[in-house]
Amino acid sequence: MGNMHLIDRVSICKSFVFERFNGIPDQKWRTRAIYHSHAVSLLCVLLARKRCLDPEIATIAGLLHDFYAYEQMDYTDHAHRGAVRAGEVLEEQGWTTEEEKAQIMSAIYHHDDLMTEDDPMDEILKDADLIDNSMSNPSRAVRPDQVPRIVKICRELGLPLRE
Repeated sequence: MGNMHLIDRVSICKSFVFERFNGIPDQKWRTRAIYHSHAVSLLCVLLARKRCLDPEIATIAGLLHDFYAYEQMDYTDHAHRGAVRAGEVLEEQGWTTEEEKAQIMSAIYHHDDLMTEDDPMDEILKDADLIDNSMSNPSRAVRPDQVPRIVKICRELGLPLRE
């Protein structure tokens, strides 16, 4: 694993993920998988850089965070099941160290739990996912349980709060 950072792990992961997503038979699931995973991974980079955390690991977590859900076309308990599936992918592909794999799995495991504060990398994925799910469509109403986190993100990024 000593030469891990000499390879472009993000591009390799992106190719792996999108190749599989391109095989999703349902067009709506396929389109959402590609769009959402790409958007969340980009937001993870932004937030990781802002919060001085590893943007590469954050990006890989963003790419893999809903991999299980899209692979199965099922969101049932997708965060917990997705963490296990991401661990399997990372183990099979050998892209990460054990510590990095644990960080990614933790972020994926906790990414739907917006009411608690977890490790900093977990928070990056939660916030990136929330931004895409709730803020990428300005006409979509933000759920009441999302408001405190949205307010915190907007303040952090210097964005005006919408009414």
